[in-house]
Amino acid sequence: MKTAIIIDSSAGIKDTENYKDLFLVPLMITTENGEQISDDENLSHEEFYKMNKQELLKTSQSIPGVMMGMWDKLLKDYDQVVCLLLSKGLSGQFNTFQMLAQEEEYLGKVFCVDTNGVSIVLKKEVLEAIKLRDEENKSGAEIKAILDSKNEQFNCFIIPKSLTQLVRGGRITKAAAAMAKLFKITPILRYDGTIDKETKTRTFKKAVEDSLDLLIKRTTTKNNNVYVSYSRCDDETMELVKNLLADKKLNVVMFEQLPNTIICHTGEETFAFAIFDE
Repeated sequence: MKTAIIIDSSAGIKDTENYKDLFLVPLMITTENGEQISDDENLSHEEFYKMNKQELLKTSQSIPGVMMGMWDKLLKDYDQVVCLLLSKGLSGQFNTFQMLAQEEEYLGKVFCVDTNGVSIVLKKEVLEAIKLRDEENKSGAEIKAILDSKNEQFNCFIIPKSLTQLVRGGRITKAAAAMAKLFKITPILRYDGTIDKETKTRTFKKAVEDSLDLLIKRTTTKNNNVYVSYSRCDDETMELVKNLLADKKLNVVMFEQLPNTIICHTGEETFAFAIFDE
């Protein structure tokens, strides 16, 4: 059985040609004048950061016609298609394509996984799906069932050092951001398929330390493999984070840039840390 895997750009993988039978249907980035830009390999990080600094960017789902067109194209050469898309807790992306996959021509051929993931969480699932397909010869239905059953087996925290983007997007008020800056307060956000406030602390360094301690404490398997993603920051901040990871004796498995579609909401100087129960 020949199975293709489709991802959207929230997994942070754009060089799909480096992976066997992996295809990208990008999410969309919308500028203030309404122009829609595909978040694909043609949009570089440099170009994205430049746009993001100049205006407030918004994100939207992959275009249904493009996704279904990809299904139709792939099903000419593949028996099945597995879609690993942005968490349903962050977007309607999964629900939209899960519904479309129930149409008669796709039933039993297109499988949308309830990933609960984004960025490093989703990328790990993508790599696992490829392994299940290529090394264990699992079918699309089996890959979906396995990943669906494991989609809560992680802990993840997000730390925005700068609150500028959260203010621009209306997620916190200017007054609250000013107060946080005055008292050097840094929030720790919990990611579990959705993003919510976990706690807050004084200074970015303490926030990183506390989030890593929480990850270690909450990991039931006592796993020390950590996955890290980040947005643009200065060298001093990057070195600080790397030193703190080393101090906690954590094994960094993945160290990746955050996807553009996440940076639209969190901004620069943001770090995410995840440990999986495995």
